[in-house]
Amino acid sequence: MTQPADPMRIDEQERLLAARPEPPQGVVWRLLRERAQAADAAVADTHRQVGEHKNVFEHFARDVANALHGLHGVTPANAADALPSLTAKLAKALEGSGARFLDPAGEPYEDVEMWADVVGSEQQAGLERAVVAETLQPGLLMADGKLAQRARVYLAVPERQDERQDLQGERTEQEEQEREGEQE
Repeated sequence: MTQPADPMRIDEQERLLAARPEPPQGVVWRLLRERAQAADAAVADTHRQVGEHKNVFEHFARDVANALHGLHGVTPANAADALPSLTAKLAKALEGSGARFLDPAGEPYEDVEMWADVVGSEQQAGLERAVVAETLQPGLLMADGKLAQRARVYLAVPERQDERQDLQGERTEQEEQEREGEQE
């Protein structure tokens, strides 16, 4: 016959407390205080981030204002001298704000299709794949990776296969006629 377990004996699941347990209202106050401190820290971090963004765009606005002010004295006579300088100032201001100017002119369309919209296209001889012929409106990628503006482009696309074959056939006929003319 087995003896019943001693009710006063402490097993692995129970242990003695080192001190008195915290009263329930103390636990509630501690949890509320921790949550309030976390919220205050989040608010302070948000204020810091807003201040940083404000400073970046204040610098951007100042640089753009200075570049625009430089346009007041531009005349057709001195435009060739003034415009490259003003263009460089505006590009520097844009770069300083963390934004990236996306001008895909000359790039293969496959490389830019995620951030460019096609407005039109024309067939062009000698192309293997579609290429951006002209940027009608540049794209703008912000520092946080958000695409603020999609680029609008005009494409140069390869000729259709049947047109290529027709042109190659015409070229071959012309070359044969030239050879025959040289032989006579």
